[in-house]
Amino acid sequence: MNRELVMSTLFDKLQQPPMIFAFTADLTAGDVTLANVSDTSGMLVGMPISGTGVEDGAVLATITPTVTLSLSATADATASPLTQGFQTASRRLAQAIQEADMPAMYLIDTGEDHPTDRPTTGAFRITLACELWIFSRAGADPTTVPATALNTLLDAVEKVLIPSGSQPGGGFRQALGLKGVDYCRIEGEVIKDPGHDGALAGIVVPIRIRVAPFLLSEPTEG
Repeated sequence: MNRELVMSTLFDKLQQPPMIFAFTADLTAGDVTLANVSDTSGMLVGMPISGTGVEDGAVLATITPTVTLSLSATADATASPLTQGFQTASRRLAQAIQEADMPAMYLIDTGEDHPTDRPTTGAFRITLACELWIFSRAGADPTTVPATALNTLLDAVEKVLIPSGSQPGGGFRQALGLKGVDYCRIEGEVIKDPGHDGALAGIVVPIRIRVAPFLLSEPTEG
């Protein structure tokens, strides 16, 4: 089984919109409206927006009829490169309190569950366990509810791991585009620390990936 293929593919998925979404827009100092937005397809209301001319702590307030931020722009800019979502993404956990670029996410391998009894015919399944650690500085702002930012970031994770067209109890599941992967999903208790102490707010998201190791190979077509 190619474990690294599974984990690297998941990590790539977690950097897709709306988790990380780059676009350009025109900004006017003192105005919350973004003009001439290059692309809105990956936007999610409530996600943090960063870039030159955008105030720290700004989030996407509306998409239609116009794209607006929660805080006014701090400078005039034309076609300013902006980023929605995570500014840091890594598979190596860092000291979040020292991380300058927030919000940050870290995908951590935590273990595997192998079946005790394996069938003599057919492929058995192994469950790979990992955690997504998410940190935000939302807890440092006394005028906001820290859990609001965390909940939006968690919504973004769900959008990646629950593909369009999925239905409760069945339907299409996130299989990472890999042969032999039955599913990749949030499974277990999500732990939240809203950051009421004024430092960091954080989430630990348990992710489970069930694979048939002898079928796992290259990405599927399409």
